[in-house]
Amino acid sequence: MSTTAAARPRETQVARSARTRAALLAAARALFAEKGFAQTGREEIAERAGVTRGALYHHFASKLEVAAAVVEELEGELVELVVAAALRGTGVRDQLHLGCRAYMDACADPTMARILADAPAVLGLEACRALDAASCIPLLEEVFALAAAEGIEVPGDPTIAASLLLGLLNEAAALIAAAPRDAARRQRVTGSVDEFLTRLFG
Repeated sequence: MSTTAAARPRETQVARSARTRAALLAAARALFAEKGFAQTGREEIAERAGVTRGALYHHFASKLEVAAAVVEELEGELVELVVAAALRGTGVRDQLHLGCRAYMDACADPTMARILADAPAVLGLEACRALDAASCIPLLEEVFALAAAEGIEVPGDPTIAASLLLGLLNEAAALIAAAPRDAARRQRVTGSVDEFLTRLFG
């Protein structure tokens, strides 16, 4: 055994497992974006990830579980993008506009658009709604709390208002995702959301 090999720390089982899972999710995400969920097979995911079918089955009992994990990962990335964009704003109104625009811009990415467009049919509408609510409602409630602290009136109950605004954003995202390369349509949708937020919060 060489000195270099002896000095190299051995990868733990936990690290190997995490690396394999990440590779599977990256492969599935790329394939779902290229071909759609229905046209992608589990064996194809394993091959793209460079792992055995047994490794895939160890981490995910079904292709549906893979899809759920991919969508959950995308949701997490979207939240990070929205928060990063909002933090560049000055004042809650500006932050809300910037965060919403970032969300819609991300949904115009063709790779993300196809996965998000497929998600309700694959996972079920209620599962997608629950995932959205878990990741986005607390964020919007926090924005509304900041708005109230700045003296901006939030219409109605903050939790209900957050759900309604999330519904608006999801519908806007669906309109963009349906034709992600249509810049004119995207501009109309984004402009309409901006106008809605302006009239809602002044």
